[in-house]
Amino acid sequence: MKYLLTLAFLFYWTISFSQIRLPIQLPAHPRVLVTKEDLPQLRQKLQHPDFKFLYQTFLQQKQYKTDGISTNGEADERIRQKIEALAFTYLIDYEKEQAAGKNAIELIQKYLGSITSAKGYHQNAHAYQAVITAALVYDWCYALLDASTQRNLISLMKQVSCLAEYCIFKNTPKQYLSGHYGEYAPTVFLAMGLAIYDEDRSVFDFAYQEQIGPFAKSRNPWYEAGTHHQGSQYIHVRYGHEILQAFILDKLGYHPYSSNIAAVTYRDLYANIPQNKDMDGMPEGDCHNNITMGNEYLEFMPIAATLSKDGFLQSYAKLNLNKLEALSTRAFIYYNPFLPAKSFDNLPLSRFFPSPSGMMIARTKWDLDKKGQPSNAMVVLMNMKEYNAKNHTHLDIGHFGIYYKGHLALDAGIYQGKDPNNEWGKTNYVNYYARTIAHNSLLILDPNEPTPYEGSNIKAQSRDGGQFSYKNRAWDSTQEMFHAGKSAQVMAVEIAKGNAPDYSYLKGNMTAAYNIPKNVAVYPAKADTVCRSFVFLNLKHSAVPGALIVLDKVVSTQTTFKKTWLLHAQNEPSIQANTISFESTQDGRNGRLHNTVVLPALDNQQIEKVGGPGKEYWVDGKNWGTVTQEDAGQWRVELSPKKAALSDNFLNVIQVMDAQPVQTSLPIDKSFSANGDYIAISIADRIVAQALNLSSHAADLAFTIGDSKKTYQVLITDLAEGKWIIQSTSGKQNLTVNKDADTVYFTSKGGKFLLHKL
Repeated sequence: MKYLLTLAFLFYWTISFSQIRLPIQLPAHPRVLVTKEDLPQLRQKLQHPDFKFLYQTFLQQKQYKTDGISTNGEADERIRQKIEALAFTYLIDYEKEQAAGKNAIELIQKYLGSITSAKGYHQNAHAYQAVITAALVYDWCYALLDASTQRNLISLMKQVSCLAEYCIFKNTPKQYLSGHYGEYAPTVFLAMGLAIYDEDRSVFDFAYQEQIGPFAKSRNPWYEAGTHHQGSQYIHVRYGHEILQAFILDKLGYHPYSSNIAAVTYRDLYANIPQNKDMDGMPEGDCHNNITMGNEYLEFMPIAATLSKDGFLQSYAKLNLNKLEALSTRAFIYYNPFLPAKSFDNLPLSRFFPSPSGMMIARTKWDLDKKGQPSNAMVVLMNMKEYNAKNHTHLDIGHFGIYYKGHLALDAGIYQGKDPNNEWGKTNYVNYYARTIAHNSLLILDPNEPTPYEGSNIKAQSRDGGQFSYKNRAWDSTQEMFHAGKSAQVMAVEIAKGNAPDYSYLKGNMTAAYNIPKNVAVYPAKADTVCRSFVFLNLKHSAVPGALIVLDKVVSTQTTFKKTWLLHAQNEPSIQANTISFESTQDGRNGRLHNTVVLPALDNQQIEKVGGPGKEYWVDGKNWGTVTQEDAGQWRVELSPKKAALSDNFLNVIQVMDAQPVQTSLPIDKSFSANGDYIAISIADRIVAQALNLSSHAADLAFTIGDSKKTYQVLITDLAEGKWIIQSTSGKQNLTVNKDADTVYFTSKGGKFLLHKL
């Protein structure tokens, strides 16, 4: 019976793909990850000092004792690693190491034949890895295969690949922007298809068509933005496979992907934090406590460096190279130790990731090689993403995250925990974790608005007053997402000159995200205007390294709709008058956040803290979940105006410093312009003036702030494009405002400032 099923399986596979034929010329074996031209350098790599640790790991994996048979029917990574190491040994010295190649061929057949189950995410991944290793054995040891062994290996690879989530011949539904299909499956189909191409063209013909068509079309716009559409964790999980697929095709001379594909690695690099205990990086979207989910998800770093020959990415790859223990054999292929590296000190500390993203990350130091408390690096993420790619992204436009000696301003919540209701698409996810309430953004609560529909089979029950997305299921493609339209619009962006820029500025309009799209429900708009600007100041100050100024203009359609400014913390906040502070000191952390509420005015501020045991995920009168984890965020502050009005401004100045010994925050002064439409803030040796409506300003402007005996760096935003004359205590200056930045930046003594547009 089993024999008949196998014949039926192979017949169905052959018939399904017999019509697909592509005009492709492939090199001779080897051709999966390596070609014969790579072999001389591969042999040199084994002796390179960069590989000292991984070479010993490789030898240990090769010596693992096994007969190749899984004892429980599930994929076993130790067996796979040994087989791959044996095949690699033959590849680099095929004349002397035929025994290793024959052993690899024998073991891989036993191993695949013993895998009968791939249930659960990680077993699914390990089964796919088994097939990739089988493809490498087939390709690298091709000269040792007879026809009977070829047929058996092809059959086994197809069978095991179909134990996992996606099987070609079953025509499993696929999405090219979101979903698991963007992870292992296309890599497996490419590797297996290349290996067996001379005997069976169908798999590679299918896989190649997927790559050059829908995958490339969906992915390339995001590569141009230099970030990943599924958030910080999925740079590791999905982008790792995306760039690996590009690497496989690059070896063949095919390049369907943007030449900017490697730049996505910068999103991970910029968000890296000098800390062992905290959640890795600056989280955005679905994140585990450790976003790598295991070291096999770090292969994108050396691949990106090798493809781009970018010296900064080479440094990043080298920094993380020894973490590739699970893929030690492939590390020799991915990482090129002969590429020159560049010091991070020569890389600007701030970076903007443009549309379809709209995110900025700014730092005060690199310190990527430091772990623990020696670093004074402050890292700030500012999110004004223009499109919501759904799936693992959140309703988090306008969110900011702040790290300093621990995560301070948090992306709150937990992706997965011991509580069965705290998983993707479950109760906690749809009512809290993926919603705006869990982020440092804004709320406008219409108490009767429909509940958002995020999730798979579970409908949200809570109203948080936050944002909405365009439909319940994830997009099939980037083009479908583009057709639905933007959730936000970046209005201005500028990063000051130099590797340690004085300021990083981002402004956007996110009104669309707060109103229910017509294709979701017909319901009146609750928001007329929702705009937010971020000004991050690298103060270069020993005690207070940086400050983030967040200005909001919020206009609702009814005065009764409550507006709320959110700030999330791990520990209980302290509220005194117009200041909010909290610390992160567990496990040796030493960070403190101090927030000064400038607007609303003191007599119009309502500041409440929500959280603690039983209220960690409190929304709409209920705690949606019971489990927290390190850095999940157990508290939040809600700031609202006391007086009901259609239009309100929020202006908050956030500083960070050491928790111990106790540091004094820098004093903050404010001043309104003569006609009341601008507000200026002074902190340390900086002055920042912004329009309260965050729109372009062309009229004359006058304000007074600062000490006339003190020199300041002055940033004025929201100015109309063109020539401006600035008159100050230091004299007259003629400056130009660029369209995309809407700013001027200059040095002046404090006092009176007059601006006139020519």
